[in-house]
Amino acid sequence: MCPTTDSPDGGAPRVSSIADALKVVGDRWSLLVVRELCFGTHRFNEIQINTGVPAATLSERLRKLERAGVIARRRYCDHPRRYEYVLTAVGEDLSPVLAALGEWGARHVTRPRRANPDIL
Repeated sequence: MCPTTDSPDGGAPRVSSIADALKVVGDRWSLLVVRELCFGTHRFNEIQINTGVPAATLSERLRKLERAGVIARRRYCDHPRRYEYVLTAVGEDLSPVLAALGEWGARHVTRPRRANPDIL
């Protein structure tokens, strides 16, 4: 069943909590960062390796997610100063969304992986 909202007034865009949510987590890298945090990956380098996101993009997404209250930053080392990232309660509420998106992707998008990719 698709979500419903009132029709737009006078040609104005439809008010939508989906559109509002996408402003916060609606790009590939933000969702993959949240996925990694759900999996228990908390450090910048590990998130970068597991997602393939460029470092500058990852820094920007982490700041954006922190400003939105989806993640929190915790210092784990003073010299040099280093941080790890954790989901807040707001971020943890995305877990079923990611699970549903993963199930949909597995069912409709992702092709089965072969044991030996050299064999067609």
